Amino acid sequence: MSNKEEKPKNIFKPNNSKYWWLRVKIHGVTHRESLRTTSQRVAEKKAKGRIKELRGLDEAGELDWSFGAGLAKFYDVLGLESSSWGAETRKRYRCSLRQILGVIDGYCEDIGCNIEDLMSAEITTAVVSEFVSRRRAKGVTVSTINRDLTAFTNLMKSIKNDGWIDVNPVQLYEKQGMKEVLPDIVLPTEQGIQKLSARAPGTLHFFPNFLDATGGRVTEMAMLQWPDISGMETPIEGNVQAVLRNTKGGKVRTIDLRQEAIDILMKIPRSNASPYVFWNSTDHGFYKDPSNLFWEYGQETGFGARLHDLRHKFAIERLKEGWSIYKVQKYIGHGSLLTTERYYLRYLTQEEISRAQADGDNGFR
Repeated sequence: MSNKEEKPKNIFKPNNSKYWWLRVKIHGVTHRESLRTTSQRVAEKKAKGRIKELRGLDEAGELDWSFGAGLAKFYDVLGLESSSWGAETRKRYRCSLRQILGVIDGYCEDIGCNIEDLMSAEITTAVVSEFVSRRRAKGVTVSTINRDLTAFTNLMKSIKNDGWIDVNPVQLYEKQGMKEVLPDIVLPTEQGIQKLSARAPGTLHFFPNFLDATGGRVTEMAMLQWPDISGMETPIEGNVQAVLRNTKGGKVRTIDLRQEAIDILMKIPRSNASPYVFWNSTDHGFYKDPSNLFWEYGQETGFGARLHDLRHKFAIERLKEGWSIYKVQKYIGHGSLLTTERYYLRYLTQEEISRAQADGDNGFR
């Protein structure tokens, strides 16, 4: 009989959480939610009952607790003349909901997930704070942001009334006096990256290290093609460039690859059937959803972070080693310098901040 401890099925405890969570895949869709218990025995019991309930909802065609589904449902209610709100209020709320959807979609891209997979319970106070910060960065007036928050409050109230969430995160945010709450960045360790890479199949084995070496977004690097890489006939830093076409907002950008990234490319076997760097044998020839795949691998290996955190690690390390804030912004593709400053300067010493802000483009071309 093996002494190796068996991992519990369908439950896990995320890093920095005292509660056990449920994770179950139904028809290819992974559902995650807190079981609100610190006891593994109780969690296993609650998970069993919850899975049965979820499968019953699935059979009835009623299973979708995603944020997008909740927003769409509330948006449709606002279109009904029988709604308790007046016509102008409904029109204003619907306008705000479109803004909310757009901003949260952009946030999801930045953290390396798909908004279609974002569950209602994952809209936290920090996410609401991020929404406000992004609206402010666009120059939106305080009065407009407050109108958006009113619509956001009622949206999450509707979702809460449906039993999808326990608390309304917008109300919590407003109670704290609209104080900005930035999400904490968990920097992956080198050991964690290597364990994650070892778990990944095929060309995905090279993917975490490549993200670590380039600071790229998951999607733009997952869809990188060999024809968009030039200079590999002389594989040295300063001679090799990558054209990134599948970027956020569709704005193509070109980056000079560092030697670390070039060395990784030289190890990746090429495919005669697929032009993608990180190719597979599917009809489309690449991994469509690496974020979800690596989320699962991360739980297995104890990675302790998200795949997207490799992008943050890259940016912070470059700033600490002497890159300017302007160079980092352009290299990783942030649309606003303010975003780069908000996310990363808090992790630098005052001396490092002064250097990062004083050097102009710091040689960036």
